[in-house]
Amino acid sequence: MSQPLSLSALLEESKRLTTHLTSAEIPSVQRGIDLLEAESRKLVARSVRNGRSLDPRGQALLASSGVDTDEFTESTASAALLSAFEMLQPTYDANVESFLSQQQEQSIINAIEESELSTLDDFDRHMTMHMQQVWEDTQRRLFEELGQYQGMDSKMFLSDTHDSQSGASAFDAPAMKVSQPRVERYSQVVRKLNDARVAAPAALSQFSLLAGLEKATAESSQELKSKQVAQVWKLLAHYSRLRGPQDPRELVAGACGYLEETFVEHIDRVVAQYPHDANVGGIPSVHRKIQGYLRVQFGRLGRVPAFLEVFNDEAIWAHMYTLYRCGYTEELLKYALEMEDIITDSDPGFVAHLKAFLDKSPSIRSEIPVTASSLEDPFKATLYKVLGRGNVPKKATAEVIQTTEDYMWSNLALIREADTIVAAGHPRSTLESLQSLMLKFGPTHFDPNGNNPLLYFRVLLLCGLFENAIDYLLQIDRFQIEAVHMAILLAQYGLLRIPHSEPSGSFSSYLVADSGDRALLDFSRIIIHYARALSGNSADDAIHYLLLLTLPSLSTGDEALCTRQRNVCEQAIIRVLYEKQEYAHFLGDIQSDGTRKRGFLEHYLPLLCITTNEQFSQTIIRRLADRSRDEGRLADTVLLYNLGERYNTVLNVLCKQLGEVLYLRSQYSAAGSNKDGAGAFAESMGLDDIEGVSRAVLEHYRQREHIARVLDDRAVSTCNALLAVIDFLNCYQRGAYEDALELIESTQLLPLSGDVSTATQHAERVRSLDDSITRNFSLILLTAMDTLSRLYAGLKESPFLDAIKQANMLQLRRKARGLMVFAGMIQFRMPSETYAKLNRMDVFMN
Repeated sequence: MSQPLSLSALLEESKRLTTHLTSAEIPSVQRGIDLLEAESRKLVARSVRNGRSLDPRGQALLASSGVDTDEFTESTASAALLSAFEMLQPTYDANVESFLSQQQEQSIINAIEESELSTLDDFDRHMTMHMQQVWEDTQRRLFEELGQYQGMDSKMFLSDTHDSQSGASAFDAPAMKVSQPRVERYSQVVRKLNDARVAAPAALSQFSLLAGLEKATAESSQELKSKQVAQVWKLLAHYSRLRGPQDPRELVAGACGYLEETFVEHIDRVVAQYPHDANVGGIPSVHRKIQGYLRVQFGRLGRVPAFLEVFNDEAIWAHMYTLYRCGYTEELLKYALEMEDIITDSDPGFVAHLKAFLDKSPSIRSEIPVTASSLEDPFKATLYKVLGRGNVPKKATAEVIQTTEDYMWSNLALIREADTIVAAGHPRSTLESLQSLMLKFGPTHFDPNGNNPLLYFRVLLLCGLFENAIDYLLQIDRFQIEAVHMAILLAQYGLLRIPHSEPSGSFSSYLVADSGDRALLDFSRIIIHYARALSGNSADDAIHYLLLLTLPSLSTGDEALCTRQRNVCEQAIIRVLYEKQEYAHFLGDIQSDGTRKRGFLEHYLPLLCITTNEQFSQTIIRRLADRSRDEGRLADTVLLYNLGERYNTVLNVLCKQLGEVLYLRSQYSAAGSNKDGAGAFAESMGLDDIEGVSRAVLEHYRQREHIARVLDDRAVSTCNALLAVIDFLNCYQRGAYEDALELIESTQLLPLSGDVSTATQHAERVRSLDDSITRNFSLILLTAMDTLSRLYAGLKESPFLDAIKQANMLQLRRKARGLMVFAGMIQFRMPSETYAKLNRMDVFMN
């Protein structure tokens, strides 16, 4: 049987129970004699304060030990005062539940504080991001308003020459007049295009935008000082038959067709320039012209190069390559068949391969091994390459492919015939790989000196990179106008890819990143900037260009994109109209006899998909009117709402303006003024203009029965009441107090009949009045009361003491009393100082 442990041993055992706890945050509980005594005193003090005695079991325990419980209670009650003071040394609470409760509360408080700090950090971060986004959007809109994206301002767009010696920035120059014939020529073409779009579809099909632009460029040759722009139009003509950029084969075929056509023209020019050396005869055939061209080329060397395969002084492979380079495939096959015996000596399978290749036969399997000896003739090597006869090294074709056009044609020919070449086991060439290569080269590769930018522009067009080509040419000041119209032509052909949503491009480029491999072009921004450059001088032409934003080819089959383009067009047109303010010209006008005169824009409403007058009013006129109203253009607002047949809105706007002027007038008077000052204020605020416009509009509406029938009676009565209040204030300022009193009584806004009982009825009517009147009740009440006070003072100072005088003074006091009762019923509608002023005047009269 184990021995019982002593108290000291139990104490040591209990201490060892907590040795594994290393956390310093949990204090140890030390229940010493002092702590037990203090706790017991607290219990006794608490029980005494609560009016309870010691526990009976405690009394029995103390009594058994010989302690007087009554004396002990009194002593502990008095000693409880010691616990009212805090100890200098910190003590730990021995109550575990209290400690845990305290820790829980502290944890909750810490969690709340951490959550609050985290919330504040998140708020600051999101607010910073929001402010940054707002700033970027504001900056973008500001630059669009100024038209200063990548230097494309009105001077650069509209000037034909750039004087580099002037030293003036384009942004410092004032707006220039559109007097340059070059700009006007292109504008005429755009006007004809829109006229054809509005007319019957047959008229549009008969109109050639390309021909018009080519003619405008030809007539501007002196200003352009470049013949390469005409070559660009010829290239774009080969894309006119394409139906969108989705089919790379059609695009490549068009590019190859252009390069082959220009090479034929080059041959004709060389033959015509050197007729004696060419010696082609009077009416030469295709073969004779090529033979003559080769004679000229080889004649410059003095002989036919020895490394060429020649038969009867004729370079056979050079002749065949030139035929294929010109696109004469039928003549090439015919020539190869005629020379088959000679060709077979060096290449037995070539003629069969050529025939199958030109017939697009998928059964081409023969491939002659390419050796150094078989590629000694560079024309033969180049022909091998474009026909897919093997992997021909670049060095073997270097003497033939020397120009950019030859290089582009050789690569595009491989893409055009990709299906046939793949059947022969040749590596496949793709348009995407060629596009990537040309973008990697960049403009400096093709134009290192920067004096021939149209070369790289044509390279991009040949690759089908229409968006990149337009964006590149827009950066060349001299050709910005042509770049805009080339973009229009490509858009007409449906070859441009434009963003489907609001783009977020950079300030230095019109390209917009896309999820695909090909970039998009912000065509809308290009047209809007060009139109803004024109709007300062020729708003009609600016509208014509903006109407191009709704070209059907921009959004073929995409209703969402069509809607977006229409909205962009409407917004841009509204901006131009708002800036020009020539509403009668663009939107029409109402004649004195009530008939409506059509405006310039109404003729082209079908291009905006607007078919009815109500649509036109809702889409254009009312939005312009709302903007004019928000900007404080009263005359424009009235005119536009009238054109939109929103007559009640006109009255509401007039009422709001009249009420606003009256309210500001009361503020001016409260600041301290005299009659002259009030008159100056009325003039500065345009009170007379607003009053005159309001009276003219009301009179105009009364005289026209079809308008008067649809007017809102409440709007008419409010406008009449405000005009009467203005007349009342004018009479008061002139000192015509009797006339002023009659005018304010005629409005029936105030109980001035002298019958106090009518004040209740007038107070109930206040709730139904328009805000333009109720917000000015302080001014109206004070002025009416002061009018009564001045009339009363005049009668009081009169030397006559007759019955009529006394009756008039009594009547004035009754009216003043009615106003006081009325004012007391509408206290919540006026400031407190108004009642102080009314009371002073009422005391004076009584």
